[in-house]
Amino acid sequence: MIGAPIQRENISILPKPGCFGCGVCAAVCPTDCIAMVSDQEGFPYPDVDHQVCIECGKCIAACPGLNDLEGSRFFEAPIFYGGYSRDDGLRFLSSSGGFFSLIADRTLANDGVVYGARYDFEHMTVEHARVESQAGLPPLRKSKYVQSSTTHIFTQVKQDLILDKSVLFTGTPCQVAGLHLYLGQEHPNLVTCDIICHGVPSPGLFHSHFSAIARGHHGSPITDIDFRTKEKGWSGPLQLFLKIDFSDDSRLVYSILDAYYALFLANLSLRPCCYHCKYATTQRNSDLTLGDFWGVKKHYPDLFDGKGTALILVNTAKGERILSSISSSAHLTQITTVKPFPPNLARPTPRPKYRDRFFTQINPATWRPNQRWYHLMALLIIAKDKALGALKSQ
Repeated sequence: MIGAPIQRENISILPKPGCFGCGVCAAVCPTDCIAMVSDQEGFPYPDVDHQVCIECGKCIAACPGLNDLEGSRFFEAPIFYGGYSRDDGLRFLSSSGGFFSLIADRTLANDGVVYGARYDFEHMTVEHARVESQAGLPPLRKSKYVQSSTTHIFTQVKQDLILDKSVLFTGTPCQVAGLHLYLGQEHPNLVTCDIICHGVPSPGLFHSHFSAIARGHHGSPITDIDFRTKEKGWSGPLQLFLKIDFSDDSRLVYSILDAYYALFLANLSLRPCCYHCKYATTQRNSDLTLGDFWGVKKHYPDLFDGKGTALILVNTAKGERILSSISSSAHLTQITTVKPFPPNLARPTPRPKYRDRFFTQINPATWRPNQRWYHLMALLIIAKDKALGALKSQ
């Protein structure tokens, strides 16, 4: 007779589709019995050593997939702003309006530290890193279309806060929620900033794709990837270019002509939880939310000059104070009606029909033989979505 399944008091109670992959469960574990292990799709998930687990429940209490943040500090509705840095050089080095850099500069000027995502080209991954000087800030700028590793960073943030340092933490909404749940209390010296997130592609696919590009470029190492280069201007999501810097030269590619980028735009390569993400709403868990202000040229021409404009959501009184403190360095306008409204502030990214087939038929580590077929599928999905969008706007 088969007995009832054992109910564990650890993160294994979380259904796999509900896992954000933030790694806070591994970070909070007092016995180090949880490791983040990549699955066949190349996404990290917690793997529990039940022989070592003491079933303290700390991983459950800190999981953003199992818990919601509560607190009176969040505004009932965010305050919307549009704007950009007055420093054109800084804005050119940013994905949109340069506000992350302005906030980070302020933090560092106050002897604080900044946490954000940067590339590790030696291992072809993206990880969260701690920066305490201007010299370390450039790698944290710009959008990186892959899930970053944050497991190791939560304890560092907590230690900085214990030492009474000012801390700026930037990341996806689920990473910010994970940090707050890990800390367990509000810290006056902590400022959190999340992004309007489309969803995170597979780290395994990122590693495979760009490692192959490096090998194909006569073995020349990749030194930078800019998914949002402004060398051709800044106008809309389908007028974007990817720039890859190698040790000896660089390559500029129209975004949808790169297979990895096209799969991201077609929503085929996203983490499963992204298609039903509870953070795709205007009710944020951060002090400030940053995103691209698409449609600004048509609806708010005074905020458009072709160099990048940010949409900013102020979610707390602390966020309001931070934005006010950098306002002299920015062109900033409060927005009463946002048009077009960013889709991922209203609902999660839709799950494509062929998403599961894609990951069933490919292995992220060896997907190159099927790359052309799925690249073509992604292009067809993008073209269909663009045509439907054009019809709805008429």
